[in-house]
Amino acid sequence: MEEVSVKGHASPLALVASCALLVLVACGSEPTNETTDPAPTQAAPTSPAPSPTDAGPSTPTPSPSATDDSTATIPEITGLRLSEGEERLRSRGILSINVVDASGEGRMILEKDNWVIVSQRPEAGTSADTATSVTLNVSKPTDPQPTINAVEGKVPDVVCRDLQAAQDALRAAGFYLLLPKDGLGQGRFPLVDRNWIVVGQSAPAGSSPATSTRIELMVVKYGEPTGNSGCPS
Repeated sequence: MEEVSVKGHASPLALVASCALLVLVACGSEPTNETTDPAPTQAAPTSPAPSPTDAGPSTPTPSPSATDDSTATIPEITGLRLSEGEERLRSRGILSINVVDASGEGRMILEKDNWVIVSQRPEAGTSADTATSVTLNVSKPTDPQPTINAVEGKVPDVVCRDLQAAQDALRAAGFYLLLPKDGLGQGRFPLVDRNWIVVGQSAPAGSSPATSTRIELMVVKYGEPTGNSGCPS
């Protein structure tokens, strides 16, 4: 380094320059006249928004047609027990059911299992509105029996009659000591006489015992076996 001196002393300007040079050498870099700015971040290209589709009005998808539950085919129920026949009608959606005693006696129907459907209206196979009223004519299995003509002191034939009708006929003939017995040997006692069928009687039909004679009546419920009597149940 070349030193400049004025009258044996270094000039102040030379001292300042020398100090600046020493600082630059110590930092290992050279002075620059420009300040470098960081490179600007380049934004990612933006995809153009899709243009709206000029579509016409949308056509609604038709919904599947609902099943028509307002009509039903009348099932064949003649010959069935009233309880089963009514259940079959209800399973088709038919709830209006009119039950009529086919004998014309207007008997009250208490136990539906004791009654059999003998005819129906509308007939089986008819397509009808479920609101249609179906009429069922019913009778008991014991109905097709000849009329009993009670004779005083003579035991009538009451086999295959319901217990109520049998007792009525015996009393009309003058016999009042009547004892129903369970024909199946289960020790049951009839509570509703019209629910039971007489399948045997201890005093033979046509006999003339004393009116004080106790007459036992063997009975079973409708739908149960009737043994050797051959009675329908």
